Amino acid sequence: MNDCPLVWIMMGVAGSGKTVVGRLLSERLESDFLEGDRRHPQANILKMLSHQPLQDADRRQWLLEIEDDIQRAGDRNRETVITCSALKLSYRNHLAASGRVQLVYLEVPHTELERRLTQRQNHYMQSAMLQSQIAAFDSISPEENVITVDGILPPVEAVNSLLSQAMQRFPSLKQPWWQRTAE
Repeated sequence: MNDCPLVWIMMGVAGSGKTVVGRLLSERLESDFLEGDRRHPQANILKMLSHQPLQDADRRQWLLEIEDDIQRAGDRNRETVITCSALKLSYRNHLAASGRVQLVYLEVPHTELERRLTQRQNHYMQSAMLQSQIAAFDSISPEENVITVDGILPPVEAVNSLLSQAMQRFPSLKQPWWQRTAE
């Protein structure tokens, strides 16, 4: 029964819908939800506010914080949805290394990402930073354990699509997570 993911990483560049779709997924799964952006140190937020792209060194502490969240979810046996851009293959491999992690990529065309970010209010990641994220993003390879979801879909439909694909991989997802993780 423990063939299902315990941690779902909602990934994609800024504006892809990680938070909205991730929150809906966590509601449907009745699981915990963690906003990965809240793990950024203040220095990263200030850098992004000044329209400076983050580098690997900037992201190191942030990724370690998210790894700690993944570890805590596993230690507590609590299904959890976490948002994380996971732009690079090395980041994704590292985050998924603990096992029972399912990466979910919200694929959205660049023009739609731009539109969403120009409408975004009160967030440090604005449209001026989008190109740096797109440039840093390593395309999803067929070898990666990633479920790709059309991020243009309305959020409820995106979650339905995600769960439909996930249930094909993990039939025991039909049970609540607390029953799946009990064994």
